[in-house]
Amino acid sequence: MNRTPIENPYLASATPGSASDSHVNLKGLVRTSQIIAFALIQGVVFITAIMAYLTLLSSDGGPANAAPANPPSDDNMVMVVIGVVACFAGCFASFVVNRLLKGMAIRQFSSSGEEVELPVDETVTMTAEVSSLLTSSQTRMIIGMALVEGAAVINAVLMMLDESMIHLVMVAICLVAMAVQFPTLQKKLDLIEFAARASQDRI
Repeated sequence: MNRTPIENPYLASATPGSASDSHVNLKGLVRTSQIIAFALIQGVVFITAIMAYLTLLSSDGGPANAAPANPPSDDNMVMVVIGVVACFAGCFASFVVNRLLKGMAIRQFSSSGEEVELPVDETVTMTAEVSSLLTSSQTRMIIGMALVEGAAVINAVLMMLDESMIHLVMVAICLVAMAVQFPTLQKKLDLIEFAARASQDRI
């Protein structure tokens, strides 16, 4: 039995010369990437909010004049240090992975000899190479944001364990690092143009 392969309508190549189809595909890819990025950021916000609420409940649960259930200790400071290290390690790893994967994608695009009309705008033709470049950028975004998301979740869990709100600062830094990677149409167009210029320089 012959089966027609299923294609992602956002990544499928447009008919050559069809500017409207290219526009739809590009906008659709950006919209899909934005939904994924928003879901990752939303997950961090929800988890942190729940953990913060539970932390406040546990810290206010005792009598007013009672001694703190978990007085400050060296163990708590160790957890704070772990949270700080996790935060900056996650952000650094995200930055490095982004740079490496972006460089690999651009080198692959350049080696293909693909020619793109400059300057690049929303009507750019979605050839197989352009689609591959954009797909790799989406993968790069997911990996980069996931690394930072992991660091944020670690801090949210540590906050519940040591009841230190310092971890919220680390979570906020992680959210900023995730927001910086949020995809936009202009970022995609800039990526295509940068890769196209790199391809021309190579030729």
